[in-house]
Amino acid sequence: MKPRIYDNMPLKTFNPLVAYAGVLFGPPSFITNFKCFATILKEFFFLQYFEKFHILHIPVVHVDHSLDKKIPFTPSKVSIYLDFINMWVRPLAMLVKKFGFWHASSLTRQWMLRFRKLYQCCGKIYHFRLTTTDRPKYNEMREFRQIHALDPHFLCVPSLHVCTVFLAFGFYRHIFSQEDFTESESQLWSQELYDCALEITETVLYVKQHSVNCIPAALYLVVKNFSEWISVDDARIFIGKLFEKPEGFSSVEALQIREYIRMTFERFLDEGKKSENWYQPIREFLVSYEKHN
Repeated sequence: MKPRIYDNMPLKTFNPLVAYAGVLFGPPSFITNFKCFATILKEFFFLQYFEKFHILHIPVVHVDHSLDKKIPFTPSKVSIYLDFINMWVRPLAMLVKKFGFWHASSLTRQWMLRFRKLYQCCGKIYHFRLTTTDRPKYNEMREFRQIHALDPHFLCVPSLHVCTVFLAFGFYRHIFSQEDFTESESQLWSQELYDCALEITETVLYVKQHSVNCIPAALYLVVKNFSEWISVDDARIFIGKLFEKPEGFSSVEALQIREYIRMTFERFLDEGKKSENWYQPIREFLVSYEKHN
């Protein structure tokens, strides 16, 4: 059966419930998905709550930076921040519509294998040092009450939000080049995912869930562990496009923020060349930050 063509339909028109009800919990990819969800529980929820309730005693480093204060707290952007899961689920719903359940489930399995690996990679940092920032005590919106209730806020460096959206862009760009997509579909959806990744990355700072230190660590982690999907140059270009239209702060301040993120990313790359493993530069950065802040 020939795949359907969706040349003019943005990914946001595809209902993510299709993916939740089908490929994420369907038989072809269920075992892989179950292992992924178990890893997420272990490396995100259990790790933080065990620390919160003093079962674990991993040192916690505050990673706030003076540049964070230049970006105004913007609660209205919280819906963008919370969209980071649906950002990669909506394309799965599109795959179901385009290729049918079975093939879409096979492609879903490819993504979930990498999503699980992403959490395992982050765990290399989180089990060494937990990290936090001073986030506003803001409870006027239901979304923030939920965030503060469910997220003890110990996993800042690297940002899982940024890791996820950057990797999702690279993964789907590869899928668009390998599967039976039209050129217009590939261009439309790659650009949409890229713009969404940029917007979510910016928003982690606008809603004060992360520091400028969290972004370069996330990009570095992705390019070092998923180089078959996304490159160092991809990350450099991505950094250069952050805050092209700053809201509530100046273009000069936006340039300072981009330059700091770029400089820190390049520092990780340079130190990574001399390290035994990819995560040593981030660990050393956190130890140094712990001593001097």
